Amino acid sequence: MGQKRKKRSGKAYPKGRQTADADIDAVRDLLGEVERGRDLLIEHLHTLNDDFGRISAGHIAALAHVLGLAQIDVYETATFYAHFNVGGDQGHPAPVTLRICDGPACRMAGAKALLKEALAAFSDRIEVLAAPCQGACDTPPSAMLGKVRIASATLEKLKAHDAVPSSLPVIGNIDVPSAPGIREALDKAGLRGMGGAGFPVARKWAFFDDAPKPRVLVVNADEGEPGTFKDRYVLETEPQKVLRGMLIAAQALDVQDVFFYLRDEYPHLHAILGETFPKLHMDGVTFHLRRGAGAYICGEETALLNSLEGRRGQPRNRPPYPARHGYKGRPTITQNVETLYWIADIAKRGAGAYLSEGRPRFYSVSGRVQNPGIYRAPSTTTVKGLIDMAGGMADGHRFTAFLPGGASGGIFPARFQDRAMDFGVFEEFGGFVGSGALTVLSDRDDVWDVARTLTEFFMEESCGKCTPCRVGTQKLLGLIETPHANTDLIHDLSDAMREASICGLGQAAPNPVLSLLDHFEEEDT
Repeated sequence: MGQKRKKRSGKAYPKGRQTADADIDAVRDLLGEVERGRDLLIEHLHTLNDDFGRISAGHIAALAHVLGLAQIDVYETATFYAHFNVGGDQGHPAPVTLRICDGPACRMAGAKALLKEALAAFSDRIEVLAAPCQGACDTPPSAMLGKVRIASATLEKLKAHDAVPSSLPVIGNIDVPSAPGIREALDKAGLRGMGGAGFPVARKWAFFDDAPKPRVLVVNADEGEPGTFKDRYVLETEPQKVLRGMLIAAQALDVQDVFFYLRDEYPHLHAILGETFPKLHMDGVTFHLRRGAGAYICGEETALLNSLEGRRGQPRNRPPYPARHGYKGRPTITQNVETLYWIADIAKRGAGAYLSEGRPRFYSVSGRVQNPGIYRAPSTTTVKGLIDMAGGMADGHRFTAFLPGGASGGIFPARFQDRAMDFGVFEEFGGFVGSGALTVLSDRDDVWDVARTLTEFFMEESCGKCTPCRVGTQKLLGLIETPHANTDLIHDLSDAMREASICGLGQAAPNPVLSLLDHFEEEDT
């Protein structure tokens, strides 16, 4: 028989970080009466971050207490998203954050030099960071000082906080439109989703035919693809039309909840939509406005659903269809902002008018052109046609290459300029048009430097859930330092990433590199 274990003496202490009453009171005072549960966690984190400038350990413990969650649940969600400033002492003022866009269009406009200047000028007072595309490729370089957007940024503008005021239309009352036969009209028009995948809208809606209630419609306004800013444009210019399309879809699909998920880089749009959403009314339907928090992966459908549920924005292993695999297990359908615009357009003018215009869409055109911006054009419009619409090449630049579909659509030489910017055209060459983001390059741009920038972007934005993407993007970045010497390894790695990654980020990440190997001669790169 061994000796009996001695009883521990002294007072027992609870495990884990303890929650201070003062922190609980501060959080409750700020949030007011809040719903318990996880789905509003990210909204509450935004409130804390906006008010205090940071989310301290005490805030996390107090918020977990108020919501009835484990502290680790709050912490892992807060630290997943780039726009939450987690850590620091809440007793001291948090530094303002200056984010300078590091996307392709902004780099062409001198963003790297601006970042160096800003670090030298401001780093002793504010936090200066390089950031992924901010959806302002038409006015590069873009910067955000806190929640203030500064277009065509220079050091002088940053010092003066010289923001370009947003001139937005006033959104009036939006009546619930009657749109009988809308699905048939969408089918006749051949409308496809404009978020990137291009799935036929009428076929997508058919998944809801036998779906049980309650049902959910999610509006994906989290456009984060470098080079893409069309959703921002249509919300700035014709928000009522987008919202009308949302109401038409909600009515046709007989949903009970509508969630509008807006990227955090568009605070001006959040302000105007925040005033409008409480006024929206449809019998039996509740409308929710939600903010993203700086995670490119949340443009992926299932990652967005996880984010809406107050979780890390990681894709789900199961696809979103059958529809019951959606928000909180309820039948859920997701539509892009531009898609809703065209739903409203077709409901009003009919499929015939849409087809007579050549199935138009909005194209984001940026880079080495005279007039970067959004251009409404038929889907048969060629690359060259869009460059001509944008005023041709910028002075002193010769057209050499382009990205037809943002970061993940590949990089192609100028000889492809007569190809249409339409679904299915570039797929046979290893690329795609996706959301219609055309980035134009010239003889002053190093295409391999662009590929490295995009690969680094994918590596930074990988959610880390699956090994092929998490590790593959890191390995790919190393291999393209000497790409032609590593061609076989690059292809083997790319095959593994495409076949085994959970979502489109890892599957499409090799596209810029593979398209350069396939379509550019070694002596030209």
